[in-house]
Amino acid sequence: MLQAQRCLGFVITCFAAISWCGCVSKPTMHLNHAEISGAQLAVFPPSIGILMTVVVDVYNPNSYDVAIRAMRGQVVMGNNYSLPVDFRPPGNGVWLGSERTTSVRVPITIPLDLGLLLLRDSATAEFIPYRLTGRADVTASSTFRVESDDYAVDEQGTISRQQIAAIIPNSLGAVHPM
Repeated sequence: MLQAQRCLGFVITCFAAISWCGCVSKPTMHLNHAEISGAQLAVFPPSIGILMTVVVDVYNPNSYDVAIRAMRGQVVMGNNYSLPVDFRPPGNGVWLGSERTTSVRVPITIPLDLGLLLLRDSATAEFIPYRLTGRADVTASSTFRVESDDYAVDEQGTISRQQIAAIIPNSLGAVHPM
């Protein structure tokens, strides 16, 4: 009898968990800003890039934590130049607290030649537009680990032309020390 009550309690708990997870509200994303943080020298294949970090504020309206496990897509810089995005945070992802906004930092490397093209194309502009599009994979609840993939991301912003212009001389200096 006691074992039957425990089994019934377990079934009710599982049903409640499944019902609860069925009411997942999609986190909302808002592009906060982008920042240029430095230059990157890669050995294989040899390349020099400008490190840009896109900061996205994500609001989790749910009463439980949600994790972003991955984000795939692209960033279009200057309305013309596409860069791939494949963000996979370490561990179990970036956890978003319930009913809170969390800033998520997505690193993107801009090849140096693209940085020079952006500066050339935006010679008369103060800002360079960019658009971040793609899909995010999330896990709902650290307890039950309910996974959901392909949340759409589509955000636009601008970055100061001066930020890119300021890092290029340092990038070139890394290749040709004077």
